[in-house]
Amino acid sequence: MSVVRALGGRVRTRAWTVAAATLAVFGLYQALILGILVAGLGGAPNYLRVYPAWENARRIVRLTPSAADIVTLIAREPLLEYGRRHPVLGAAVWSFELTWSSLLFFASFSGLVGIYLGIGGRAARWGAVGSLGGAGVVGLLGASVSSLTHCGLGSFGVLLAVAGISATTIQWFARLEPVLIPAGYALIVLAIVARARGLAPAPFAAAA
Repeated sequence: MSVVRALGGRVRTRAWTVAAATLAVFGLYQALILGILVAGLGGAPNYLRVYPAWENARRIVRLTPSAADIVTLIAREPLLEYGRRHPVLGAAVWSFELTWSSLLFFASFSGLVGIYLGIGGRAARWGAVGSLGGAGVVGLLGASVSSLTHCGLGSFGVLLAVAGISATTIQWFARLEPVLIPAGYALIVLAIVARARGLAPAPFAAAA
């Protein structure tokens, strides 16, 4: 039995566990982002806005002739936004937008982590600690699609700013944003493969 077949069979038999783990990871990511913003950028959110996502998507499709532009514009469309406005000035102190692209990122990444956690089985040490932990950190830091905004910074810049890193260093690190998300995906896939190998019987055992 190949690693892929072993993995597929385990996911099917533990589908509810995988789904529960995926939802838990998705919720944890959102809670972490909220905690970082509240603790690092000045207070709890005091407004929430839900956008007419389907209506906006239909309008974009109707008015945009290029298919590539349609995909780009819809990906950037917000689904909901929450944040904190200054109680006197009314300006946004910080805000978070969940867009179609960020929803896709968080759902797919949470799904991969959910598979890793849900299938159980033996985990290689590097897979359990190195790849999974690294993927989680890289995935969170690289979530530029999550539209965290504070004075024009991307999400990676926000986290660095909260950590007290200078603006010059933030500008240099901003170049890493396009690399972080693919690296996070690659790391968690490697972790899943490492765990799935423990589910598949050894070749000699299968032959016997």
